Amino acid sequence: MRADQNVPNGVDVAMLLRRAQLRKQMACEAALARAGMTLPQWGILLAVVAEPDSSTHALALFTGQSDQSAGAVVARLEQRGLLERRPGVGKAILHRITPEGDEVVRRCNAIVEDVMTPLLAGLTDRSLRTLRTSLQSIAEAALPA
Repeated sequence: MRADQNVPNGVDVAMLLRRAQLRKQMACEAALARAGMTLPQWGILLAVVAEPDSSTHALALFTGQSDQSAGAVVARLEQRGLLERRPGVGKAILHRITPEGDEVVRRCNAIVEDVMTPLLAGLTDRSLRTLRTSLQSIAEAALPA
């Protein structure tokens, strides 16, 4: 959108975030596909590394997926031997990464880093910190009450 179109800031920022997210997603999906992974699968593995013993619901929240989608991804990752599931309290199922899953997430992290490095190359360290803080703020503000 052009600034001279008198578009409200919120609308302009929403569209810029969407365009950036879609382009980043397409680049990451293509790179991860060459390693036999998808962006949602890598996201779940990354979430389990960050928060071991998380429920499927917690993983869905972490990755921005529905519970049903996250459950399907978790099931595929378990079938591939990348995650282990165990019973939690009540009906909760808790998840842990396997050694093979840990290796896959490390490989995928390097792939995503390779994709993101040129996308972020025009930003100074200070700008990157500001971007990270701003995105975190937006993500937290968008959480349900």
